[in-house]
Amino acid sequence: MVTAPMLTTNRVRSVVALALLVSLVSCGGSTATTAPRHASTESTWQVVITVKPGGGVRNLGITGTTLDGHGNLYLAQFDDDLIYKYSTSGKLLAQWGGRGPGPGQLEAPDKLAFDTKGNLYVTEVGTQSPADNSRIQKFSPTGEPLAQWGKFGSAPGQFITPVGIAIDQEGTIYVADVGNHRVQKLSPDGKPLAQWHTVGSGTGESTEIGYDLVLDASGNVYVSDAHPFSSGNDRIQKFSPSGDVLATWGGTGTGPGQFRNPTGLAVDSEGNIYVVDSDNNRIEELSPSGTFLAQWQGPGLQFTSKVAVDDHGNSYVSDGLEVLKLAVK
Repeated sequence: MVTAPMLTTNRVRSVVALALLVSLVSCGGSTATTAPRHASTESTWQVVITVKPGGGVRNLGITGTTLDGHGNLYLAQFDDDLIYKYSTSGKLLAQWGGRGPGPGQLEAPDKLAFDTKGNLYVTEVGTQSPADNSRIQKFSPTGEPLAQWGKFGSAPGQFITPVGIAIDQEGTIYVADVGNHRVQKLSPDGKPLAQWHTVGSGTGESTEIGYDLVLDASGNVYVSDAHPFSSGNDRIQKFSPSGDVLATWGGTGTGPGQFRNPTGLAVDSEGNIYVVDSDNNRIEELSPSGTFLAQWQGPGLQFTSKVAVDDHGNSYVSDGLEVLKLAVK
């Protein structure tokens, strides 16, 4: 049974966590070591997809963007509670979801990830209420609901604003549980295995949230450390699959390798990390060791923007109701 003090804490966390999805805050300055590979030239973004506005007052648009193994784009539209499947040329191929608590229905879908079998996993932010969704759903490649895990709360396997998600080669699930300030590790059938992250500025800690996460080919976990409400860490942290801290990169600023609210992440086939540096309105590329490689001016990036990178090095970035493409290699 949840005690009254814990319930109060959870409600405060839930309000803070939901507010971060509609807040954009700036901060400034630190130092960084750079070894640029690409010049930060003028960026030419091409709009490839535009979705219709959703209902309600949130107006966050497309918060999740990922690619399957066949060159198709999958999008999570936060406001209308739908998943869209598009070709990279902008043709709508399928959609599913719709608001509700049942299997296959969605409440505020956020980030997306595929497993090696082509199944799609979706984080649902919900409305930050114990009565609404705060969970992970698993869909087949054709959109059939296969499983769902989690509910609102702070116990292992529960979530308050689950955002970033990634699946390793064995089907193990990693989730950025934003409102609980932790990363959760789940088995392929959704059983809680481990959790880590605490609030703070030290190594392995986050100022306010670990927002998005991705995995490299070795199963290492990269977590963006954003701070929508105050000055903070502005960094990327790298963890082993068991949660040991391996590296920390970044710091507050506008220089190469620095960040101001780093949010959406992606990893390419070479293990390079792409970061939505939202308040600096740019995409930064880092090597697997954290060395700065490149940056591209964004089209007007938001806190909730997500980046995906295909096998040819083209970047796809969500920006409100649009997905834009940048050919960079």
